[in-house]
Amino acid sequence: MIFLKCHHLWRNRLSAAAAIGLGISAAHADKTVPFVLEDSTMEDVQKAMDAGALTSVELSLLYMNRIEAYDRNGLTLNTVPAINPRLIAEAARADRLRANGQKLGPLQGIPFTAKGSFNFEGLPNTDGITAWADLYPQESCFVIDKLQDAGAVFLGHANLDAFQSSTSQALSQVWGLARNPYNPEFRTGGSSGGSGAATGGNLSFFSLGGETGGSVRSPSDRGGIVGIKTSNALISVRGLAPLAWDRDVVGPMARHAQDTAHIMDAATVTDPDDIWASVDVIPGRAKPTGYSATAASTTLAGKRLGVPVNMLGNSTGSVADEIRALFAQARADLQAAGATIVEVTVPPELDISFTGRRASVPQSVLVPPTRKLYSPVNTDLTGNMVGSSRGYPFKTFLEAVLATPADTPETLHSKVVARISPVTQLTQSSRDAIANKTTFGPTAPDAVEHFLAVRYQILDYEAFLAANNLDALIMPTAPVKTSTGITLPPISRALVNSFSNPFVTVPMGTVNIPLNATTTAEPSTLGFMGRFWGDDKVLGIAAAYEAATRHRVNSPLVPPLEGENFNYVVKEIVPPIHPPIINLQSKAVVKGKGKNLRLVVSGTITKDASLKSIKVTIGGKRVPVSGMAKWNAVIGLGDLQKRINSRSNTVSVTVLVKDSVGNTSAVIRNVKLPNLKKLVRL
Repeated sequence: MIFLKCHHLWRNRLSAAAAIGLGISAAHADKTVPFVLEDSTMEDVQKAMDAGALTSVELSLLYMNRIEAYDRNGLTLNTVPAINPRLIAEAARADRLRANGQKLGPLQGIPFTAKGSFNFEGLPNTDGITAWADLYPQESCFVIDKLQDAGAVFLGHANLDAFQSSTSQALSQVWGLARNPYNPEFRTGGSSGGSGAATGGNLSFFSLGGETGGSVRSPSDRGGIVGIKTSNALISVRGLAPLAWDRDVVGPMARHAQDTAHIMDAATVTDPDDIWASVDVIPGRAKPTGYSATAASTTLAGKRLGVPVNMLGNSTGSVADEIRALFAQARADLQAAGATIVEVTVPPELDISFTGRRASVPQSVLVPPTRKLYSPVNTDLTGNMVGSSRGYPFKTFLEAVLATPADTPETLHSKVVARISPVTQLTQSSRDAIANKTTFGPTAPDAVEHFLAVRYQILDYEAFLAANNLDALIMPTAPVKTSTGITLPPISRALVNSFSNPFVTVPMGTVNIPLNATTTAEPSTLGFMGRFWGDDKVLGIAAAYEAATRHRVNSPLVPPLEGENFNYVVKEIVPPIHPPIINLQSKAVVKGKGKNLRLVVSGTITKDASLKSIKVTIGGKRVPVSGMAKWNAVIGLGDLQKRINSRSNTVSVTVLVKDSVGNTSAVIRNVKLPNLKKLVRL
């Protein structure tokens, strides 16, 4: 027989887009991808930018077009009244980094806004009052810096209520009234109304709000977005105009839960100069991390969610009834996704009006601490905060804004007093404390005792959750609302703000709100309340609910403009599926005895895809094969005798292999035989 060197023969399948396995390293498959700005997630934007179909500069201009069309003209929503003068330069930098191969993460090149009480170098921090219309900070606040470090692009300031005073509206003395994108005659909620309306109306990709007593929850509900009132002390408030510093928090607001989680990942960076840095609320408790991973992986299966029946209110009427019906459907949706719903009653000690001894106070503590920063103790009104404590963050805020290298302590003090004196929204006692240098911060004895009392509030609440084996509480964010007002659940200000717990809003449908002789559909949201510094977990539960329901609706009053929606083509690299590689042993072996003597030929197969068949012929005869990746072929010696090349003592073996995607390989080789004469007489 003729000796043939080992070689491979194959044929290949063709996919719809490209031939695979033709000896090249990879194949390209063209894929058309739609991009819809008003529904896009950060992941969608990053894919479009990576494909070269969109740049940060282009995206920023799309939002500028929307602001021009709907915010300054047309509906005149008035949600983003102050634009970053360096917007295009920032966006161009994000594009340059991408072009140079530097990827900063999901926020890269994404435009965002922040409440007009957040410092940004180049824009005045008006805090919504004319007295500060020209108050220009020398540097941006910590949280905006961190988002910019993550690649986000600052679009501008969002409108807010004067001195952050209302949960119903955003009416600035400087910029006027912000309007609702679902009906311009409706209020936006407040005080972060511009942030919620700009995000809900897609005038900003996302926004930062701030909450002291409902100012993230309220506008997030009216904008139909995923807003998170964060746990106290989680995100630095340095560089934010204060209101009541022991409750002031930053609240990220986006149209999708996963995007809100990405913002949290970038924003929750420890700031050693934050006013909270010296406050250890719960000793030994670590700040959460990995928000986006948790949001992506959390499911509702096995979760136990409590419905606090005494926080739902008992209002009736068309809107309240519709919200109640949406909440009933939300409960059913959560159960269908695997959650257990438990009705519970929040006990009276979980309110700030409770003056008894808390169960979590150790018996060794003879005199339980009390909340010292409020007077009287059973009132949760900002105006009743002790003047010297409330004045402290205003003093430090203005010092950071006004200080120059030439200042002495006295000249700086004079400038601070001059700036705070006309702010009549701040109590006279606080302004006097600043002027008289009697303010005190978090290390003062009264503040230390106050936060010790807050610690026991939190522990009592967590004991209540543990006793009922609950992962979170759920309720309508707003059980009642009208065109001009919004009502948050009873005692929610206590549990969310004074008890320092996180609260996430997620769209659960729409309600029809009457105004004059007409009605308008506006979003309504489901609220999830978690544990102190359990923001990652409660946001994950909220994300799972959003994924299961998808109730967010875009306002028809702010439809897409030209250039916002398009298709682009991605040339995807498809990993090659190589043909199988056959290894045929160069020597055969003999097994058995006497009449059962047989020749065994062996080998292995290396493959990318699973194997479909293997065929072996020995000397032209098809023989049985056992195994696949490791295979053996057998022929009896009687059949073998007439097939041997006696001169070389070899036999021709052919192996033919097919895999599951259609690749075929073959090997033909002369295999060396053992000395058969010693085993059998031929």
